[in-house]
Amino acid sequence: MTDINIDDQSVSDAPTADDSKTSSKRKNGKRRLSKRERKNLKKQKTSTAAANTTTSKTNAAASSSVTEKQIESQSSQALKPPAKKAQPTLEDYLVNYIPAPPVKIVKEHTDSKSLGKWFPKASVIKSKVSYGNDYLAKLAKEKKKLQNDNGNNSTTVIKEPKASLVLFYQYVNPTWSNAKVSSFLTYLTNIAQTHRTNIGGRIRVSTEGINATVSAASTGENNDVDAEFEAAQTLRHFTKDLQNFDKEAFVDTDFKYIDGLTADRHFKEMKLLPVKELVFYGIREGDCATSNTASADGDGDVDESENGKKEVKGGVHLDAADYHEMLKRNDAVVIDVRNHYEAAIGRFDGQMAASKERSEGGGGGATYIDPKMRKSTDFTSWLAEEETKQKLEGKTVMMFCTGGIRCERASAYLNSQIGNKVKGVFQLKGGIERYLKEFPDGGFWRGKNFVFDKREAISAGDINGDGGVIRIGKKGGKKEEEEKLLEWGAECAKCKKPWDRYIGKRKCYTCGVPVLVCNDCMSQSSSTKKNKKGKGAAVAATDAAAEDMKRIRCPLCVSEGVTVPAEDVEWTDNGVRGRLRATSFSEGGDEGNDKKDTNDGAPKQNESKAAKSVLKWGGGHAKKKKDQRSWSRRPCQFGADCVRKDCFFYHPEREPKSRKAT
Repeated sequence: MTDINIDDQSVSDAPTADDSKTSSKRKNGKRRLSKRERKNLKKQKTSTAAANTTTSKTNAAASSSVTEKQIESQSSQALKPPAKKAQPTLEDYLVNYIPAPPVKIVKEHTDSKSLGKWFPKASVIKSKVSYGNDYLAKLAKEKKKLQNDNGNNSTTVIKEPKASLVLFYQYVNPTWSNAKVSSFLTYLTNIAQTHRTNIGGRIRVSTEGINATVSAASTGENNDVDAEFEAAQTLRHFTKDLQNFDKEAFVDTDFKYIDGLTADRHFKEMKLLPVKELVFYGIREGDCATSNTASADGDGDVDESENGKKEVKGGVHLDAADYHEMLKRNDAVVIDVRNHYEAAIGRFDGQMAASKERSEGGGGGATYIDPKMRKSTDFTSWLAEEETKQKLEGKTVMMFCTGGIRCERASAYLNSQIGNKVKGVFQLKGGIERYLKEFPDGGFWRGKNFVFDKREAISAGDINGDGGVIRIGKKGGKKEEEEKLLEWGAECAKCKKPWDRYIGKRKCYTCGVPVLVCNDCMSQSSSTKKNKKGKGAAVAATDAAAEDMKRIRCPLCVSEGVTVPAEDVEWTDNGVRGRLRATSFSEGGDEGNDKKDTNDGAPKQNESKAAKSVLKWGGGHAKKKKDQRSWSRRPCQFGADCVRKDCFFYHPEREPKSRKAT
């Protein structure tokens, strides 16, 4: 109720007990309010009502204004992109670091098994965590269903597992002793088995040093820890363990970390592979670099070491920015030290097109050279060719590879052979991996970088890579990109359409390198096997199609006229030299042949041609497992009389009763 003061008298809007008394007194003859007083009282009531209305409107408007501002603020916050979280530092990752237990020097690493004749003493440790495509697909389906049911208002968060990778190599100087190599292998085994059980990958170890691709995946054991951070932290702890083992060896190692990958990029096991050479080139020890750190003013000379041995300097290491600038030089050549099947899907030739656009005369920039190697051992024979020496003479020689390690040996060997005939030898520090990180738009790089991990191949702006299941319905590339792929030779080996993914583990029939086969042709191959029914001509056509797919050859073998199957040649020295099994073919390279040509080295009319080198995968380990599976389905001819407990053939009488019942 609102009270109004008139001549020091209190008047209320509603009648009170005092008002009723006053009314009664007026009736009893007492003074009534005058007309003027009643008029003033009426005006006062009207102004009071107006004031109340204005106040309520003002309050409502103020409340409405606050609400509108809150809505505008909330909507603007929703429209703003989420702020990027700060990248953790090395100090952040090393919080709560627990060092791996040290090991004593041992003469021989005992925890090993054979992975074929190339790796007779390897170690395989299964990772504690492994995420397959089925699990990730199920997770994605649950996430999509949750969004559809609750929209953006859902407070439930499905935590996705993440993976990280670290790529690195390190040549050590002085070289490690065999005892130290054995101790290092034992040290790595203990880490993978008991200390950091969520790591996987492949590590090659020799007296020269180490070459490694290591992955880590989040375990999901602690919900308070971000999955991406957990995986990345594991790898920082692992590299810290390496520095604890030999601080001098790993103090300057270039660890290339790739974080935030999908969980299926994690290796399901760790393979430790003792080898004689980190990268096999078939080069003498004195003709190769012994460290990763060539001086910036290196001139390619041969130096005498303290022990009197000759040490050849490798190429000068350039970071990505300096390498990019040098690619613009007209007097430079850039050598692709990778294999041809890698170069077929990506290369450094963007500088040639960019220079052509800048100059009216056309051409310019570093000239791209592909040695067309099937494997690293082909480099020495390519460099010995007279045509190669003419291309390189008087030029600034640039080299690159995937991560940098192949350039170490190749640049040192080139320096030892023709270092005095070129202006200088330079190599890309950290390889293509570092370059694409420095230039997210690709820079002068074109195409994809073939990698030896679960990512399969990466391109500019796509660190997760192509690996995994092919997405059905994915649109093809632009016409210009397809023409570029055809120019490089990146096409399906069967139907010849543009294609740049190595799927299905298809290998060249005549040299064993991976071949490009498109998804359509792979699907036809699979359906041919499933639908192998019918009689006569239908079965014959099916068999012919399957045989045709098996005999697919790589572009190199097609251009060189190589027709002899790789399995018909007994290759020695890691596939460089061969002994003839058949009697009617000549090898592409004469070195190591048991049979000599009589017509001045020219192949006879009834002779076919074999590849100069052949790529053998895993030293025959996979083939042995495949043969065992094949034999296990074939009944043993001796039956129950067979005395071999480890017989490869099928013995129904040795099967468990439960298995017989099924």
